[in-house]
Amino acid sequence: MSDGEADAVDLSDHRIAIAHGNYLEAGGAELVSDELARALDAPLYCGFGERDLLPDDVPTEILFEDTVAANFTDSVFARDLYYAWAAQRLPELTQYDVLVLSKNELSWYVPEDEQVVVHYIHSTPRTPYDLFQRRADTLATRLYAFAARTLFLPNTKFPDKFVANSELVARRVRRYWGVPEEKVTVVYPPVDIEGYEPRETEDYYLTYSRLIPEKRIDDICRAFEGLDTRLVVGGAGDERERLERLAPSNVEFVGYMSESEKRRRLGEAKAVVFNAMNEDFGLIPVEAFASGTPVLGVNEGYTKYQIRDGENGMLHDSTPASIRESIDRFEREGVSWTTDEIQSYAEQFSKETFYRRMREVVAETAAEARVTSAAEKYTDG
Repeated sequence: MSDGEADAVDLSDHRIAIAHGNYLEAGGAELVSDELARALDAPLYCGFGERDLLPDDVPTEILFEDTVAANFTDSVFARDLYYAWAAQRLPELTQYDVLVLSKNELSWYVPEDEQVVVHYIHSTPRTPYDLFQRRADTLATRLYAFAARTLFLPNTKFPDKFVANSELVARRVRRYWGVPEEKVTVVYPPVDIEGYEPRETEDYYLTYSRLIPEKRIDDICRAFEGLDTRLVVGGAGDERERLERLAPSNVEFVGYMSESEKRRRLGEAKAVVFNAMNEDFGLIPVEAFASGTPVLGVNEGYTKYQIRDGENGMLHDSTPASIRESIDRFEREGVSWTTDEIQSYAEQFSKETFYRRMREVVAETAAEARVTSAAEKYTDG
């Protein structure tokens, strides 16, 4: 670990493990779990996982690799049922005195009485809670959401500390799970800030993500109809063919971008356009800021808290008309912050800050959870 401040927190007296849920893709939650393992010098366990995706620089173990249920990982319902039963008892995890959970699937694990549990929350389950009004439009979905709220709630009593990835998710943890405020803290996900840099600006806007409906790339594409500027769309997904059919001629699809291409485009784009539905945190805006690039982002979810309107970006509603207004405004006015100021804003999301804060949280939580016995409290006379 390179961060001197993180090294100053001594965790050598603790046996620590990271317990991640599904590791079936290499997404943002998986990145956080990898960095948790590095920050805390701990092995990484996961429930169902793809071995080829696991990091090769930390010890890893797939808990349910040899089970019959591993053949049914394509079924979300089957996975969830299996976790509810099998994750309650995991003897492999009892050898550690501190367990850091990442994601929610392994929250069914019942810790031993003095085992310290820190739960890093990427979000509370979306459909049963914050997206219930949008998604629960069928009887099956409403029944699922009701069952999830009812059955999962006892698990929220087990952790000694909840670490939310944003202030918005911290509010969900308090509201939906009834967790006391003093048991919830915020540590932003780690971003390799140093790996991004500004470049000479090219005449195009950039958007990228998995091409799925929740990212609402279609509305971004429609917003560019008739504009005298280009949009580059990066990313792969089931939506690509549909998006290509509806996009105007000034929209270019470049598919999956390698890390080097992504960083180049982030540094040279005029701005990044971001329209994802109700994001918990959102790494893409932070990567743009680390590149010194403004973000034209949707005024909902955590995105609206990352953007200071007119300073490091613009806020808009999710509709094509509102996105177009945001682009027009940016073309006329630009933003007030310089490239250096935008980059400086991104430093609070650095990997080094994440390492330091997580080591502090684990050390403080372990100290607070320690049982002080009658013998220790007794003073003679």
